Amino acid sequence: MLASCCVATAAASGCYSGVAASADVNAAWRGHSQQELETAWGAPKLREAGATGPRLHWADEHYNIEQLPSARAALAITATSIDVSAAAQTGVMSLSVTSASADIDAQARIVQMRGLSTRWGAPTGLNLRWGTVFGLAIGMGRLAETPTPLPSGSMYIGGMLGPRHALIGTMNLASGSADAGGAMGFAWGLGMQWWPAARLAVRGAPALVLAFEPGFNNVALSPGLQGGIGYAAVRAGSFVLDVRFDLTVSSNTALGSFGVGVNLN
Repeated sequence: MLASCCVATAAASGCYSGVAASADVNAAWRGHSQQELETAWGAPKLREAGATGPRLHWADEHYNIEQLPSARAALAITATSIDVSAAAQTGVMSLSVTSASADIDAQARIVQMRGLSTRWGAPTGLNLRWGTVFGLAIGMGRLAETPTPLPSGSMYIGGMLGPRHALIGTMNLASGSADAGGAMGFAWGLGMQWWPAARLAVRGAPALVLAFEPGFNNVALSPGLQGGIGYAAVRAGSFVLDVRFDLTVSSNTALGSFGVGVNLN
């Protein structure tokens, strides 16, 4: 089930990235200082005169291997001859360049930015994301039928549809124990994640829930609803360390977990 969610969400991972996301990043940099930009992106590769002042250029060159080198040889021996043949083929590589530029005014402020700026990133603290998102959490959780919590966790993977919302596939796991023994519940969902603020993430999805009763005597499969919330205690670029709570409710049970997660978003 999680595999099917991942396939569906992977198809969405490129929906908001590249040119579309760079347009928002470019707009977000306007009004920021040249010093802040160079601190975040490093020194530009080229400085030249622009219409309002300096024009700064960044470029990232990287090679793509399109075909690996190869070689083959053959040996044929008969009663009257020995034939040897060999052939070699060189590899094929291509050069791609990602670039961005910024126009600076007399007050050392950014007045215009162009290019694929997502390669270098948005201003610090901006509530803007693009491309693929991923999160994994571990902590303690339990099922409604188990008063004692045990180690549990959750994960999600997907792609941004806009600057603050993503389509994600989710998986929650909760375990607990009761007098009759241990129990475990799994929930798989496909839904949305939304960032109302730069450090706050909220998610929700319809889910399919598989739950074992205490003692693992019975198992039930039922539809449900899944939700969660995470607060980024640490945010550095696209890396986030958050405190997360996940809850799933179905017609047969409820399961939840509270823990710490690592995320790429």
